[in-house]
Amino acid sequence: MSFVDPASLGHMTTALGEHSHLAYAVLFLGAFFETLIPTSLVVLGELFFIPGALLAGMGILNVWGVLAVLYAGGMLGDNASYWLGRRFGSSLFDHLARWPVVGRLAHDDNYRRGVALFERRGAVAVFVARLVGPLSWVMPAMAGMFRLNYATFLRFNTPGIMIGIGQFIVVGYFFGQYMRSIVELADRFSTAILASLSALIAAAAWYWWRRRAPTLS
Repeated sequence: MSFVDPASLGHMTTALGEHSHLAYAVLFLGAFFETLIPTSLVVLGELFFIPGALLAGMGILNVWGVLAVLYAGGMLGDNASYWLGRRFGSSLFDHLARWPVVGRLAHDDNYRRGVALFERRGAVAVFVARLVGPLSWVMPAMAGMFRLNYATFLRFNTPGIMIGIGQFIVVGYFFGQYMRSIVELADRFSTAILASLSALIAAAAWYWWRRRAPTLS
């Protein structure tokens, strides 16, 4: 799994909320390019999944619309990657290795781990990769490269997409629904929260000092 800094998530959430008429198209394209090789190597899906789900939870976007565009984009991207891998085979990754930025990621440990996982697990690797973060970047193309039957690919990839993207949607939607309550509670009890954190830090520091202090005879 890759990580997006909170500031970027905040900016994206604000931008999508202010331009809700364009938000669904942006979310679709974000999910598509996050799963389409080679852009899957550099586009961070969380930058679209989490803001979309947050805004759905807050009632700014329609939750069914967000689900539809994120899943449609993700599935189309993975399917396009499968057919690119099937058409070009291993030469696809050899070609990508010569690209700036992408080349470093196309043939790093993630690629080799993906090959090993596919050779060991076969079709199941298509599903597992969706839950292992970086391997999901290359696995659909590898399925095509290894000429996995397309119907089998769909059978394992579709639930993988549903769970892989769904985990971000569930978390984002939950926080979006209760965002106002969370902010109000944090504001109301901010003094108590800060005092508790300070006490915990002080206790941890005292314990650490006691453990390291030389024993007096």
